[in-house]
Amino acid sequence: MMRRGWCLAGVIAVAAGAGAAQDTGFSDDLQTGIGSIIEEPLDNGDIGGLSLEELQSLPDEGFQRELFDITTETQESVASGTGALIRVLDKLTGRVEDIQIAIGQTATWGYLAAQLTDCRYPVGNPSGDAYAYLVINVDGIDDPVFQGWMIESSPALNAMDHPRYDAWVLSCSTS
Repeated sequence: MMRRGWCLAGVIAVAAGAGAAQDTGFSDDLQTGIGSIIEEPLDNGDIGGLSLEELQSLPDEGFQRELFDITTETQESVASGTGALIRVLDKLTGRVEDIQIAIGQTATWGYLAAQLTDCRYPVGNPSGDAYAYLVINVDGIDDPVFQGWMIESSPALNAMDHPRYDAWVLSCSTS
C-alpha cells in the first residue's frame, strides 16, 4: 500500500512539473508582438497591383489568345445503325435479358416498353461504342421514365432511374 502511495505522488509531481514547463513556454509565445502587424489593402496602387478596370482593358493577344486556341474536345465520325441491343435487368427478380430493337420499333419486357429512335456508332470501329436514343415507358405511368441518349462506354452518364428496372445499351446493329 505504501509503495502505491509513493508512485502516485511521483506521477502527480511529474505532471505538475510538466504543466509548469508548458505554462512558461506558452506565455513566452504570447510575447511575439502580434498587435504590431500592419495591414494594408492590396488594391491601393502603391504596390503595383492592377485594378479590375485595368485588367479588363488589357489587350486580348499573346498568351491569352493562345489559351483560347487550346481545346480538349474530340469529334468522332459516326454512322447510324439499323437497331440496337439493349440489356434489361429486373432488380426484383434478378432476371436479365438482352433485347434487340430496330430503329422506330418498340420492344416490351415485363412492364417496360422501350422505343429506339436512333443508334449511332463510330465509323471506323462499329463495335467500339454505341450511342442509342431511347424513350422508355413503364405501364401505369404517363411520362417516360427515361428519354435521351444512352452511351455504351459510359452507362452511368445518362442512366435510367427506376426502382425496379435497369436498362443500358450494349451495341448498335450495322445490318
